[in-house]
Amino acid sequence: MIRNLSLLLILFSTYVYPQGIVKGKIIDSKTKEPLAFANITFDNNPLLRTSSDIEGNFLYHSEKKVIRLTCSYVGYQNHTVLIASQQPLIIELNFSQTPLNELVITNGENPANRIIKKVIQNKWQNNPENLKSFQYNSYNKTVYDFKFKDSVDNSLTAVKKKLKGGHLFMMESVTERKFVSPDISNEVVIATKVSGFKSPSFASLATDLQPFSFYKDHIKLFNVAYLNPISKGSLNKYKFKIEDTLHQNKDTVYVISFKPLKSKKFDGLEGLLYINTNKYAIQNVIASPFVKGKITLKIQQQYMLIDNEHWFPEQLNYTLSFPEYPSNKTNMFVEGKSFIRNVALNLPLEKKNFSFQTVRIDENATQKDSIYWNHFREEKLNTTEKTTYHVIDSIGKKNKFDFYLTFFEKISLNKFPTTYFDIDISKTFVCNKFEGFRLGTGIYTNEKTFKNFVIGGFVGYGTKDRQWKYGGEFLYTVSKKDDFFIGLKHQKNLIETGGYGLNLQSQNLFTLRNYIGYQFDMITENSLKIGKRSFKYLKWDIALQQMHVVPQYTYTFKNDGYDYENYNNTSLAVHLKFAFKEKIISTFNQNFSIGTEYPIVRVAYSKGLKNLFNSYFNYNKIEGEVEQSLYFKNLGNTKYRLTAGYIDTQLPYGLLFTGEGSYDTNTPFLMKNNFQTMLPYEFLSDCYLNLFVSHNFGGLLFKVANFQPNITAHHNMGYGNLRNNTNHLLLPFKTKDKLFVESGIQVDNLLKINYLNLGYLGIGSGIFYRYGAYSNPNLKDNIAAKLSITFSIK
Repeated sequence: MIRNLSLLLILFSTYVYPQGIVKGKIIDSKTKEPLAFANITFDNNPLLRTSSDIEGNFLYHSEKKVIRLTCSYVGYQNHTVLIASQQPLIIELNFSQTPLNELVITNGENPANRIIKKVIQNKWQNNPENLKSFQYNSYNKTVYDFKFKDSVDNSLTAVKKKLKGGHLFMMESVTERKFVSPDISNEVVIATKVSGFKSPSFASLATDLQPFSFYKDHIKLFNVAYLNPISKGSLNKYKFKIEDTLHQNKDTVYVISFKPLKSKKFDGLEGLLYINTNKYAIQNVIASPFVKGKITLKIQQQYMLIDNEHWFPEQLNYTLSFPEYPSNKTNMFVEGKSFIRNVALNLPLEKKNFSFQTVRIDENATQKDSIYWNHFREEKLNTTEKTTYHVIDSIGKKNKFDFYLTFFEKISLNKFPTTYFDIDISKTFVCNKFEGFRLGTGIYTNEKTFKNFVIGGFVGYGTKDRQWKYGGEFLYTVSKKDDFFIGLKHQKNLIETGGYGLNLQSQNLFTLRNYIGYQFDMITENSLKIGKRSFKYLKWDIALQQMHVVPQYTYTFKNDGYDYENYNNTSLAVHLKFAFKEKIISTFNQNFSIGTEYPIVRVAYSKGLKNLFNSYFNYNKIEGEVEQSLYFKNLGNTKYRLTAGYIDTQLPYGLLFTGEGSYDTNTPFLMKNNFQTMLPYEFLSDCYLNLFVSHNFGGLLFKVANFQPNITAHHNMGYGNLRNNTNHLLLPFKTKDKLFVESGIQVDNLLKINYLNLGYLGIGSGIFYRYGAYSNPNLKDNIAAKLSITFSIK
């Protein structure tokens, strides 16, 4: 009896299945990629319909038997299929060769525009980042692979064989994010898994290549700010068209295509918006840059309605394509998927509990087992993905991927790693006009020797000045989380005179201003320094420095009846940096700043301590700067930097302010935050005020076919004073007690050179003109031509 009943139930379920549930996947017939948000109608009944999700999958429950379905998708031919008992269905759509009809509005307003107006009106309340607070978990998966075109690329056949059917590369992560309005955010990577690496120091995130939601006025993709089609004023920039109307329960979903109007010049997007009449919110969106480059990016976002109150991102996908890399026959692509779960809204989260790091990786993130991963994965790993981990992990172990990851982490910090020591590249490759090339190096212990201590030193010999430089250093990291350190240093080294700019002594090898220096002091220094991060956005350090200074130029300082050719100086120095709401990402075992919308303030104060360690001078010296980058819709990006300095008494040349010029005929490159027409040490000041302003129009002003140079306007001004210029003997200089003024135009990408089919190296030029009180008699002496080198993907 039981066996007969079981058999009857099996037969009944087999009969019922086709009429109760229909499931399948919609894909592109050529690329086999899923088509997100396709429209599916059953038996030509507009009331019987559903749509595919962001992965192209659909699932439909019907109370009565349905026989056929028709699938439609913008830009593709409609396709009707009979519903078979064998499911899931795989429905392939063919791209339509017939161009879409242009929308012609003869009377009244474009109906799509009316809908977009309502979307813009409701944008503030629908933006999830305008909620009081929220919290969620996300599971993120990123896959790298090759896509072969019509013919197989023989050069990559061996690579595919080594992969054994797996992907080129794969990453997974699980994160927990907390957010408090308006913009306080912490995201912790609680699990990360990367093929080929045992202990990766990086992870994939939902917002790696796209914003968290599609509601900001500008959508940043690859550091290009694209005007959002639902931003204020977009109706005058974009063409909108209703492509389809879907009915979803009691609501209506409008499928609206968008693309830039032909007559407009701006960085725009194209794609589809799925607008739900419930709050006129975005339910789905597909978008990509309208102007394609060497790298193309398409983003897809799907939103869910929580408690019938708030629309919130549910899944974020992106596809990054390299159409010509590594060859025209084969292109590489990257697919990222992020699933957002366990969403909780308007929690009582307190800002004081948020760390200064916007994103950080938990120290146990790489130690999660398979049970943990299976719990968070939205779907089990398929055969290809399992093969990827198996094969790439084996390759990574054999080829020491973890070692090379550490190597590149160190290189980014100007260090070359060895087993127990790091070679300091900034002490190895030193070049300037006074010293020539420095032959030598710096060697410091690393984390394999001591966890929190660094001990080391450097030595070098200048090929031009023929002098030895050397030094030793001890650094103890009290707390890496808070950037808390204590350091001791002794050195005999060169420093450029004047000390202009709080970043003048930067060890960055690519700071061109360092190479044109030719006026230096030789110092013998002993110092003690303590530094820390406080109140999230404030970094400070305090240092006690004792120096013996020997100018490396013919110079005498006359003061109080004494002639100084060299001198001792002891000072207590405090440096502060305040960057309100600066976003810090902790990855690759270091903290990276991705900036802030607010002004960044730096202050340096030094107190001269006369008689301490035989110091000669008592003084107060303060220098500060404020800089900010401001984006203006439809106008471009403005940057300004205001710097000022003041000294309350007379001091030797090397302790005053100079060096703000960058005009050098042998190095005709644009050097930001310096005067382009001023010689390096042309002016000397004990107080000064400089302003550097630039506005980048991008490609808004000029475009002819594929020629679209970026245009930047510059305006720089400076004022300075020197109380008594008779104290400084044997060394020529000027004072700028009148206004120094220069202006210029920089045009980037005049010449674009294809770089590995990944983008373009752009060569540009800038012309700067010096005028006003300090203009030169001859016109040509007031003009400085500068070169610029940029990289872009379009």
